[in-house]
Amino acid sequence: MKDKEVLKIVKGEVDELIKLLLVDCDYDVEIEDGEEEMKIIKVNIEGEDLGYMIGNHGRHLDSLQYVLSLALRKKFEEDYKFMLMVDVSGYRQERISKVEEIAMRKADDARLLGDYVDMEPMKPSDRRIVHMTLQKFEDITTESQGEGRDRYVRIIPTNS
Repeated sequence: MKDKEVLKIVKGEVDELIKLLLVDCDYDVEIEDGEEEMKIIKVNIEGEDLGYMIGNHGRHLDSLQYVLSLALRKKFEEDYKFMLMVDVSGYRQERISKVEEIAMRKADDARLLGDYVDMEPMKPSDRRIVHMTLQKFEDITTESQGEGRDRYVRIIPTNS
C-alpha cells in the first residue's frame, strides 16, 4: 500500500472522529518508516481547549488512539503493518520527555547506590520509553516487574 493511499484513508478516519467529537481543531498526519517494514503513522491534533481529549493522565488520548487504530485496521490491507501515534497539543511528546528525564535520574541513582532502583508502576507505553531510553547504556539494564496495573521497571546497574 502506498503512503499516499494510507494518508488519504487516515485523513478520512480522523475527519470522521473529529466530526463525532464535535471539536474545532487542526491536525496533520505524517508517515515514517519504522523497523521491519512497519510504518509509523503520526496524527498531531492542535487547537484550543482540547484537554478533554487528553483526559486524566492521557487516558482519553490513549482511548482515541485505540479507537482510531481499530478503524484503520479495518480499512488497510491485512498485511499492512503500522503503529499509530496520536498526540493532542503536544501532550504525548511532553510526556515522553518527562518519562525519559525520570528514567535518566533513576539510572543515576542506581549507579550511585550500586543497587537496583524500582520506578513507580506505569502503563506499558511509559515502560517502553524507559527501556528504550536506557538501553543505550552498557552499565545499566532494565526489566519489567509485577503484574497488571502494578507493573513497573527495575533499573539495575551492571558491574562491567
